[in-house]
Amino acid sequence: MAELNGWIKIHRRMLHSSFYKNLTGKQRDVIITILLMADSEEKEWMYKGKIYKTSPGQVFSSLNNIAKMCGRDCTRETVRTTITNAQRNGFLTTETHKTHTLITIENWGKYQSDSLKLTQDTPTTNTKQNCGYTPNKKKEERNIYSSNSIEFELSKLLFDLLKGNNPKVKEPNLQEWAKHIDLMIRIDKRDPTDIERVIRFAQCDDFWWNNIKSTSKLRKQFDTLYPKAMDIKPKSRSVGLGGENGWERY
Repeated sequence: MAELNGWIKIHRRMLHSSFYKNLTGKQRDVIITILLMADSEEKEWMYKGKIYKTSPGQVFSSLNNIAKMCGRDCTRETVRTTITNAQRNGFLTTETHKTHTLITIENWGKYQSDSLKLTQDTPTTNTKQNCGYTPNKKKEERNIYSSNSIEFELSKLLFDLLKGNNPKVKEPNLQEWAKHIDLMIRIDKRDPTDIERVIRFAQCDDFWWNNIKSTSKLRKQFDTLYPKAMDIKPKSRSVGLGGENGWERY
């Protein structure tokens, strides 16, 4: 099992990940703790008469033990939902044993490699940089939402339903649409499951299907649509969402 010494690298890019941004404070604690618990080299040990092996980037532990490492206010359920979330976002994979879980952190070698160039904020004489100029800002922001993020999937759902009503509808910039879903979740405090239900209602309603043609319009009309959507039974089971507070989707 992991020896708790040494240090790890955490890339600042994590702050811009839609997965990380949608975590609660406690769930972020779980992610950081798992990173800190991961083995940095191959390990082999015996547990109850059986030999176990782990590779760099793997954690062999129990949900209860991870919860204890996170602090007194962290529960086993918080760890479980966070790991499920992370697994469905491609951050890690798991293999469940009778009493323990083997967690494998994806891309561990990529970010922990000694050959990885560390980019720290250092003084520069470049006038463009000193003026706040960021050459690749647009390129970096273009794909900030992964295709399996909740923001992107809800945007894609709206487009697919729009296309079902009008096959000639032009495909939008789903990254831009995802930004408005992000604002609905983070700023407006909308539950993703409620957003999905409102989308489905709007595209089945004789009036609203032709008036909600973007996520920005969806956000603007959400307070009007929500009570209407809650009065009807969903036509189909939620796709990609569900579970407690929507976290089982991950």
